[in-house]
Amino acid sequence: MSIIYGYIKSSALDDERLDLFNKAVLQELPYCGAYICRDMFSVLPYGNRATSKYSHLIHFAAEYNNIYVMPDEWLEEFECLLAKLCWNRACVIETYSGNRFEWSAIYKDKIIPEKIEATQEWNRAAYDSYHYLNEI
Repeated sequence: MSIIYGYIKSSALDDERLDLFNKAVLQELPYCGAYICRDMFSVLPYGNRATSKYSHLIHFAAEYNNIYVMPDEWLEEFECLLAKLCWNRACVIETYSGNRFEWSAIYKDKIIPEKIEATQEWNRAAYDSYHYLNEI
């Protein structure tokens, strides 16, 4: 059994359109039957500076039986989701093996509020431990 958890972050400060854009994408996820489904995800409340001071944050978690190393299919589903969302950084930790994956959007250091669109280009890094970030 493995627990997989993480976050997807975007840096547009105080932009309700970004919040609505990403929430609409998450609502399109299947209810069940896939590695990644709607109920895994939660979005911190828009405009609540106590929980999300400088960015919009989507967080998620799931527990899977018989997963001991992150399956390629899980990563493919997650990257399909990333290709529909507007974001800057994402991180996933898989607890059984301790692997950590990080995504950084290319040319999206700051999201322009007038141009809310899906992030299409990124770099992915994989680490063999979420404690000691030695890239693998």
